[in-house]
Amino acid sequence: MEESYGLQNYANGTVVQSVDPVCGMTVEEGHAAGKTEYAGQFYFFCSHDCQKIFEEDPGRYIGQRH
Repeated sequence: MEESYGLQNYANGTVVQSVDPVCGMTVEEGHAAGKTEYAGQFYFFCSHDCQKIFEEDPGRYIGQRH
C-alpha cells in the first residue's frame, strides 16, 4: 500500500494526516511542524529537522533522484 504524502481535501471535517517522508511518522497536517511544496505536491513534517533534511535532497525521500 502506498502512503499519501500530500495535502488531501476533506470537506467533512476529518483530521487530515500525512506521513513525514523522512522519518515515517504520521503527522496531522494542521499541526505539522513544517510544510514544503515539491513537484506540485505538499509534504508535511514532524519537525523542522526532518523538513530541512528533506529540502536538501527531496528526491531521495520520494523515490526520485536528480
